[in-house]
Amino acid sequence: MVLWSVWKSRNELVWNQRGMSVIEVVESVKSLLYQWQSAQDKTFDSFLGLMTREDGADHWRLPTEGTVKVNTDAAIFSSSDHFSFSMVARSHSGEMIEAKYVGRKGVIQPELAEAIGVKEALSWVKKNKWTKVEVETDCLVVVQAVRSNAIKLSYLSGIVEECKQLLSSFRDQQVTLKFIKRSANKVAHYVARHTCSLADRSWRMDNIHPDFLIILYEDLKD
Repeated sequence: MVLWSVWKSRNELVWNQRGMSVIEVVESVKSLLYQWQSAQDKTFDSFLGLMTREDGADHWRLPTEGTVKVNTDAAIFSSSDHFSFSMVARSHSGEMIEAKYVGRKGVIQPELAEAIGVKEALSWVKKNKWTKVEVETDCLVVVQAVRSNAIKLSYLSGIVEECKQLLSSFRDQQVTLKFIKRSANKVAHYVARHTCSLADRSWRMDNIHPDFLIILYEDLKD
């Protein structure tokens, strides 16, 4: 994880002229390690039955015709005391409908940032009134918590409860939440970390950055 983060830092400097501080690199290491452990951990005994055959995809997959797929991810920037989350909506042809980046002040735990991202993605789906939607996240902890009926007294519980309420409120919309691996969430991962700002942003195909477009096409090739 350290070598991966140092290599990414080097690439940011060479290709994007953006230097990363030591603190940012260390935070990147922590975040990557946490996400990898969550994605690979097979010891969630109390939740094991909550996983389905639809979960755990290694590559991004086209949704069925008439379905919108929304990927979400989160990032922590401790050096600037803020966190972010992203939402990327794509059609059954793989074309991006819209991507959103949201930055918020404060330093929180990665799983809480991921849960907030899922909640905001569900709210976004509700606002857009898409009738059939698959929401995907690479945070296994959040997916398991949303599916569980167990009452957990933690900082996550309030956000998780809001996610559950949103999912149950979709009367005329068919919305599902799935867990995928990091390799299947590259676009949302890129958006959450690339902007690194407190200013909210959104993109459509007519104003997308070339690097962003490359990652979108890589998903289709995979």
